[in-house]
Amino acid sequence: MNIKIEHANSLPMPTWRWLKLNDTTISYDNIDKLTPLKPQIINSTENISLASQKDIAFADFPHITTGIGSDADNFVVNNASNKNYFTIKANTITQKPLIFIYDLTDNLDLIDDNYIYAQENSQATIIIVYNSPYHNQGFHASSTKIFAEKNAQVKIIQLQTLGKDYFNFDDIGTLAQENARISIQQIALGANKNYLGANIDLLQNNAQLDFQTDYLTAKNQMLDMNYIVNIQGQKTKTNLTTNGILMHNAQKTHRATLDFKQGCKGSIGTEAENVLLLDEDIHNKSIPLILCGEDDIEGNHSASIGEMDKEQLFYLQTRGLNERQIRQMQIDSKLQLITTNLPEELHTYISTYQQEAFYHEN
Repeated sequence: MNIKIEHANSLPMPTWRWLKLNDTTISYDNIDKLTPLKPQIINSTENISLASQKDIAFADFPHITTGIGSDADNFVVNNASNKNYFTIKANTITQKPLIFIYDLTDNLDLIDDNYIYAQENSQATIIIVYNSPYHNQGFHASSTKIFAEKNAQVKIIQLQTLGKDYFNFDDIGTLAQENARISIQQIALGANKNYLGANIDLLQNNAQLDFQTDYLTAKNQMLDMNYIVNIQGQKTKTNLTTNGILMHNAQKTHRATLDFKQGCKGSIGTEAENVLLLDEDIHNKSIPLILCGEDDIEGNHSASIGEMDKEQLFYLQTRGLNERQIRQMQIDSKLQLITTNLPEELHTYISTYQQEAFYHEN
């Protein structure tokens, strides 16, 4: 099976074509025969039901648009080897995160289609891990749709530590009702080619979104991102943050859009990007957009993109560190920061990737 998706990760408002930022093409040949892959599940709970088929709870699950686009979503829906339907039950508070771990092996391909239904007044965290040994290759694609009802609080973490020759795309769509609180973190470390996208609809009043992407792109890796937040309800709050490091001929394209729709009075949206460039042979493209159809809003954008401060570099060199050691210190610091905010069960995945990608390879 082959895949070719044109106009993926499309900007909602196109810019000059010669910039080659409006969209991208996802293409991959020879996807191996797909078979269901049983994940490791940690912290199962009665508060979150899990099914491989739609049940009556999903009868009212709405249509949700994703960030990479409808063609990518349809590809996953029609070809998924794993389908997961999570229902976070109404009026429940789940203290421990529910963790799904997919351990892939060489040339093992996976397509998973996920639906997360956070019912009214529920609170929970769901973590999905995609991992394989560093020298493996293969194909992975996922689509994750999240519906948060009134007063629901849901946190989703995706951790991707696939092998250095994997092809990966992770697509997200979210719809938030009144007073819903949604927190999403995408952590992209592995795979040779990475496509990430998310479309978030803050549909009703006082909905809140915190979306953070962390990446470390090196050794000819390619990362293409597209994040769109459609702000429709009044007095909503959005924080859209991307943090990363580029090195070793890596390529990164980052699209981030805050779209303030007419009627979203009193809403606040902030998008921020922080990129550290550790080499000169990298390709870094960013296009932040703030679209305004309403006057009474607050939209903010900030960006910090550049090399390490020369004074800091000089100071470290005077302490006996060479360029390679300083670079490794930056990488270790970034990965440590990511690890600190994750459950202990996930630390080993990041530390193993760190050792194989940045110590054993050097």
